[in-house]
Amino acid sequence: MLSKLRYDESVSGYALITNDGQPFLSFSLPDEALPPIQGALRIHESSLRLMNIMTDAGTVILARVDPEWILGVLFEPTESLGSALQKVKDVARLLEDVTLPPPPAPIEHPIPAMSEVGTGPSAAISPAGEETPRPVVMVKDEELIPPDTVVRHGCVILRGAEYAEALRIDSALNIEFKKQFANVGVDVLLMVDEKRTIIKIADVLSKRVEQVLGVAQWCLQKGVVDAECPDVQEASAKEIVELPLFEGKIKKAKKNHRDVLELCDGTRTVHEIAEELGMLYFNALQCIVPYRGKSLKMIRKTRE
Repeated sequence: MLSKLRYDESVSGYALITNDGQPFLSFSLPDEALPPIQGALRIHESSLRLMNIMTDAGTVILARVDPEWILGVLFEPTESLGSALQKVKDVARLLEDVTLPPPPAPIEHPIPAMSEVGTGPSAAISPAGEETPRPVVMVKDEELIPPDTVVRHGCVILRGAEYAEALRIDSALNIEFKKQFANVGVDVLLMVDEKRTIIKIADVLSKRVEQVLGVAQWCLQKGVVDAECPDVQEASAKEIVELPLFEGKIKKAKKNHRDVLELCDGTRTVHEIAEELGMLYFNALQCIVPYRGKSLKMIRKTRE
């Protein structure tokens, strides 16, 4: 669902946002767009259905997808308002059919008043002083795998004793977790609903199964999650991946894009290209986006 926005050239960034203005599952949403969004939510949060606000970074469309989550999408200045509204409405309708997890622990400070909203980077957010842990669904001990066991694709991921602490902003565990996995790790934890397997979480987030496995294994060892695994795993797991294929002339591309484009041969994902070049995924993606639909196309294949 959100991948529809990720590969739209008119979209600069997006995020799922809590009622108190905290962005999660964020993709390239700049810091300077947050204060105006948070100020608008302070005024319109209870009645918000669909609205647009102007920021220095461009037009942001906000759409409520359930009582606790709002979809925020930042569009390029060249995109018409009517088209932007329709695109966000289409994705919001799809998200309404998805059971989203509850937001992580609330923040300590309220959303700033409109008079306090500026165009600079958003102010730092402090963690909640005391958090009431959310109930954790427990299973019998014999159903859980021991921490030194390797998590596999068919395991159902459950919330562990340290789940709430790992999502509590600026807790020691949260800081360590983000150092290991950045926002990808938080995205994975938010998808833990006591029912989804590794494969299902990867599919919902449009991530590689190996990425989700890595997060789950680390979290299992830290007590952040538990896992319930079938006695027999399938021999292999299939996933649909998108592989960029550059068919243009490399000399006509920007110099700082060429290293990435040279590896866009239809055999690697953007994640794999970024890892091979030792760069961030989002930086690699930005080298590809300008050529989509022109000299670069995305090929969908099924991998074991």
